[in-house]
Amino acid sequence: MNDKAPRKTGYHLGLAIGVAALVGWFYLLRQLELIEWFARLGPETHTGTFNLIAIMLWMLPALLIWKYYLRWLHQRFDIRGMTDQERHDAMYADDKSDSDDESDHSDSEGKR
Repeated sequence: MNDKAPRKTGYHLGLAIGVAALVGWFYLLRQLELIEWFARLGPETHTGTFNLIAIMLWMLPALLIWKYYLRWLHQRFDIRGMTDQERHDAMYADDKSDSDDESDHSDSEGKR
C-alpha cells in the first residue's frame, strides 16, 4: 500500500475542516445580523456598498487565521510546493529537447 495515503487523507480532512470554519464564520455574521446593522449606518442608496464593506471587515480576521492554519497544515503534513525555477524547468523540459534536435538538423544542413 501507499504510505502517503493517510497523509493525503489527513491533509484533505484538515482542509475540509478549515473551509467549514470559514463558512461557519460567515454564517455567524448572518445570524448576528451584522450586515444589516452595518448597512443601516449609511444612506439607503449605498446599502450594497455597506454590505460589501461589512463582509470584508468581518472576513478579514478569518482569512488571516486561514493563512496561518494553512501554513501549519503544510508544516504538519510536510507539504512543499514547487519553486518558480522548478515549475519553469518542468514546463519547458520537453521544449529544450525538441529545440536541441532541430538545431542539430539545421547545423548539419548548413555544413553540406
